[in-house]
Amino acid sequence: MLWSEKYAPKRIDEFCGNASAVEQIKKWALDWERGKPGKPLLLWGPPGTGKRAVVSALAGTMGWEIVEMNASDLRDKESVHRIIGAASSSTSLFGARKLIFIDDVDAIAGNADRGGASAVVEVLKTSENPVIVTGRDFWNRELSNIRLHCTGVEFKKVNAHSIVSLLLRISESEKVKLQREVAERIAEASNGDIRSAINDLQAVAEGKESVGIEDLSVLSERDREKSIWDAVKTLMKTTRYDEATQAMWGLDVEPDMFIKWVEENVPAEYTERKDLARAFDALSRADIFAGRIHSRQYWGFLRYFNVLVTAGVALAKDRPYAKFVKYSFPAVLKKLSSSKTERARIKAVGMKIGARCHASSSEAVELFLPLIKILMEKENCAHVPAIAAYFGFDAADVAFILGKSETQAEKLLGGESEKKHASKGRKAAK
Repeated sequence: MLWSEKYAPKRIDEFCGNASAVEQIKKWALDWERGKPGKPLLLWGPPGTGKRAVVSALAGTMGWEIVEMNASDLRDKESVHRIIGAASSSTSLFGARKLIFIDDVDAIAGNADRGGASAVVEVLKTSENPVIVTGRDFWNRELSNIRLHCTGVEFKKVNAHSIVSLLLRISESEKVKLQREVAERIAEASNGDIRSAINDLQAVAEGKESVGIEDLSVLSERDREKSIWDAVKTLMKTTRYDEATQAMWGLDVEPDMFIKWVEENVPAEYTERKDLARAFDALSRADIFAGRIHSRQYWGFLRYFNVLVTAGVALAKDRPYAKFVKYSFPAVLKKLSSSKTERARIKAVGMKIGARCHASSSEAVELFLPLIKILMEKENCAHVPAIAAYFGFDAADVAFILGKSETQAEKLLGGESEKKHASKGRKAAK
């Protein structure tokens, strides 16, 4: 079991760091118990600062039942109502208050056009039970509607002194003699991330009676910044389990991203069919665990992911390939990067059409956009100004729809009259 899970705080008084934020949350919870319901809380800050942990600890202290969900649970409006609808206005079987916890709200906001975000806002406005949501960036534009109905509580990186105290308590509980200097080194290297610090402690201390400075050598490789190119090369060339599993050490790369890198380069390295089949089998299994980590937020699965995506791929070959291979940047990422502007324009046009046609942006693009293009092109584009005014299109939108340059689009809109048409369109939409 991961120590970060084993020693997660059970009560709010056991929480480490961010004292002012914790006090604000405690006061908010007590006000609810006194019959003074407050606005939902939006806990925001970098990973590893304890946002999830404080919610669990708060529920344990207050005796509240947690109804938890994350981005994968809240794909659309129907899912939100099915999962949170009843919980927002009811108590538990024994009359205890329910705490609605919506994790990773940044990702939920990204599904706004499917109604998930708007349904969450509805819960924030109408819930008769306390609601806490978490995110990374309070000022994210996509969170504007959610932010409007919440009180922000910032979680900052935890100071090294607090982390040292926590590491010493854990080592004492595990009956491991830990030198204070070792705890200080681990705390400094964690850069304010409690979960990372506890994982480092477990890596050097588990199964030992004492830990000294010399035991930190296992972490030194990981602390060194490495290129993802080096990590990929290591996996492709090694047949040793230890070298393969250490390939990801020092990489600040999300699991989904690392899979894409390995997936792109395995076919270039592995030419034997059986080697290739075994490698992709390991990758597919790793992808399953990555999906479960994302959907359930259960980071215990990370250990299985790491082994499959590294040693699983490296040991899939019978022997190393003695050849030079020029490893490649993932093609799928290149395509996403090159099409980013186009995808943003499609979404913007879709939202404008959807607002007038009472449809989601995806439905608007699929069903209405082709017809609008045909209407615009009729009679040598004579109807472009009127159509643009109706939907609130600007020159960039018209250029995109008709496949023309913005200069040409401005001429079709009547030059200076473009602003006038767009203004009328916006007023009509309101």
